[in-house]
Amino acid sequence: MKGTRRLVLSIALVGVVVLASVLGFVTGTRPLLGLDLVGGISVVLQGPPGTSRDTMQKALETIRNRIDALGVAEPDISLVGDRNIQVEVPGLAHGKTLKQGNRWCATTSTGESLGCKFHSKAEADAAIQSVGQQRLLDLIGRTARLEERKVINSQPYTQGKVHLTSCPPSFGSTRGCDNPKFVQCPTNQPDKPGCSNQDLANKTVTYLDKPGKAAFTLGPVEITGDAIAKANAVYRTAGQTQSLSSVGWLVTFQTTKAGAKLYGDVTQRLQGQRLAIILDRQIESAPTVQSQITSSGEITGQFSEQEAKDLALVLNVGALPVELSKQNVETVSPTLGKTSLHQGLIAGLAGLILLMLYLAFYYRLLGVVTWLGTTIWGLLALALVSVMGKTVGYSLSLAGIAGIVVSMGITADSYIVFYERLKDEIRQGKTFRTAVVPAFKRAWHTIVAADIVTILAAAVLYVLAIGSVRGFALTLGVSTALDMFVVYFFKRPTVFLISRNPRIENLPGIGLRSGVAADPVPVVAGASE
Repeated sequence: MKGTRRLVLSIALVGVVVLASVLGFVTGTRPLLGLDLVGGISVVLQGPPGTSRDTMQKALETIRNRIDALGVAEPDISLVGDRNIQVEVPGLAHGKTLKQGNRWCATTSTGESLGCKFHSKAEADAAIQSVGQQRLLDLIGRTARLEERKVINSQPYTQGKVHLTSCPPSFGSTRGCDNPKFVQCPTNQPDKPGCSNQDLANKTVTYLDKPGKAAFTLGPVEITGDAIAKANAVYRTAGQTQSLSSVGWLVTFQTTKAGAKLYGDVTQRLQGQRLAIILDRQIESAPTVQSQITSSGEITGQFSEQEAKDLALVLNVGALPVELSKQNVETVSPTLGKTSLHQGLIAGLAGLILLMLYLAFYYRLLGVVTWLGTTIWGLLALALVSVMGKTVGYSLSLAGIAGIVVSMGITADSYIVFYERLKDEIRQGKTFRTAVVPAFKRAWHTIVAADIVTILAAAVLYVLAIGSVRGFALTLGVSTALDMFVVYFFKRPTVFLISRNPRIENLPGIGLRSGVAADPVPVVAGASE
């Protein structure tokens, strides 16, 4: 009776865990879906040769802070090798879609209208996603190095007549920016010796303005963005200024304590002269210093609302410690992500149904026990993935679903090992009740050994792999560990209780009838001549 009570309590424990999982699903706890299931962007950024791992780690944290400031969900940012940073951000950009007539209209979360030219809702959603992806690329790839230099002179820019020091990365190959005949540091040679920000800091340089129509010759760096403590994007109306050129979006800033002294010294020395404000080698504005600046100032440059807010964001977070170049950019549309999720779920359900039919055909009533155990295992696996999404930000990818599907076969193997051991014991002449305990004891050792090998392999794969392969390894290892829990706390007590019920034991569909009816294996005690 005492043993029966323990078996019942074990099943009750599993029931409580399953009930808690179901309640979690009902209250909105769901798996956090990854890039390939909901759409998003993946980009690999590379630092220049010789960059230390510590510097790349600082760059990684700066990128993480920028993405966090955008409020997008659970980015996966990792350092790959010595100088590569992989950034994966699922589910970018939330906007609104509205059907007007036969067309769909799209509006981004910032209120920007993308028009009513889309033939389907999926196409409109993809356009909204594209806007969010481009903004993210601009933010994470931007070095955001703010410099202020004295203007020596300026002149209209004519390609071939004015030799530039460098161009902003956004110019690409336009205006001859990738031609070494016209530019000292071409945009297609970011790692060229002598072209780093540190190399150019104390030199006279020639940069273009924002429209690319004027070239400014500038002195050494006077002030950098490190002097700024806080920046805000504000809109200035015509009633707030006497200069029409100052109307619109701009960035105001407060200086640090050290920055206040530096700004005071520089602006006092350069009163009446022009001081250029440069962001990533592009001149945003070049105002004349009217008076000494200490605790606060502003950056103007005919910004749009989004440009002003993004500039304030990167100034608050800080510049990247090293210039990064984009090596690989992959985007997944929301439509393709939904298709992948649908196909993954179909594959999982199809595998589960086929497995259940096979076990029901081969093991009859014990196959029903397997159905229940596999269902419990599936619910708990989804619950664990959901909890990991809430607590550690784990995103379930298509590879992660594959890990769960593969571990489904491992779970089925655990049941088969036990049932076949049970048949072996019965073929030795034992009854169902007397055979179940030694059968499970022997099967349990085999199950634990096999599952531990799988978990160790998954752990090694998780440590050594990158990207979605790690998701496969994680779900494979967690689901396999969950298999041991379900086997010991549900399958074991359930089959033990069935064996103690004579009515169930003698049912023709128990699944062990062939084993019970078999002749006992003859035992040879010995022989003498």
